[in-house]
Amino acid sequence: MSGGFRYLEHVTDAYIEAYGDSMEEAFSYAAKGTVNVMFEIKDIQGTSKVDFRIEGVDYYELLFNWLERVHLLITIDNQVISNFELKISKLDSKFQLTGWGMVETIDIKKHGYKIEIKGVTYHEMEILQQGNQFKVKFILDL
Repeated sequence: MSGGFRYLEHVTDAYIEAYGDSMEEAFSYAAKGTVNVMFEIKDIQGTSKVDFRIEGVDYYELLFNWLERVHLLITIDNQVISNFELKISKLDSKFQLTGWGMVETIDIKKHGYKIEIKGVTYHEMEILQQGNQFKVKFILDL
């Protein structure tokens, strides 16, 4: 994988750019960038597997719904996630993301705690293909 994520400059919120050789890889790094806003992603090992099935009418809604699912996993299920295997397909008029990730229960001593994410936004969301690289940009409300 040649993908990754980076934080772009923003006054009040987390502005993330994630990229990869496929849309799946960019979405995977988008989730890692999201988790890393709140916790140290490098300290998350993942001890159990969770499956995903997310839908959206386009890539924008799919990305929003995916990141919202990751955020809810943290805030509602008290789980952090690190490694992913994702597949995006188009079914009729919808896009579908399926796959799995490795999760573990949040442990502040192990994972640290940086800042709370209030929510995922559509504000300034971009989904691009530049040559053979796919990029997604999005803002998390802090």
